[in-house]
Amino acid sequence: MLGRVLGGLFGKGGGEPRDNAFYYYIRCAKCGEAIRLRVDRANDLAQDFDGSGDNPTGYSVTKGVVGKKCFRTISVTIKFDGARRESSRSIDGGEFITAEEFEAEQGEATNQTSA
Repeated sequence: MLGRVLGGLFGKGGGEPRDNAFYYYIRCAKCGEAIRLRVDRANDLAQDFDGSGDNPTGYSVTKGVVGKKCFRTISVTIKFDGARRESSRSIDGGEFITAEEFEAEQGEATNQTSA
């Protein structure tokens, strides 16, 4: 019983684990590697303030992403409104791709390594 309760607290056991994150999918402009980027809603977002208030007007995150193939840094900046809804995104050294494109490329890589 205690194991089930503790397992539930740490995302193990019955049901799906809760993940308080945004996921973005990018492709390196240099080597073409598809990369999944995780942005933790609680720890990665920096508060943005406009004017003289104590409450944040929005949030932003900037991450330097390095893949496994070419080690070229991809810079990703994402801005969010006060309710943590995405308002804009930019990338330098790559491009944003869809989750479906990422999954398809991961499937192809798995098939190539098992052949």
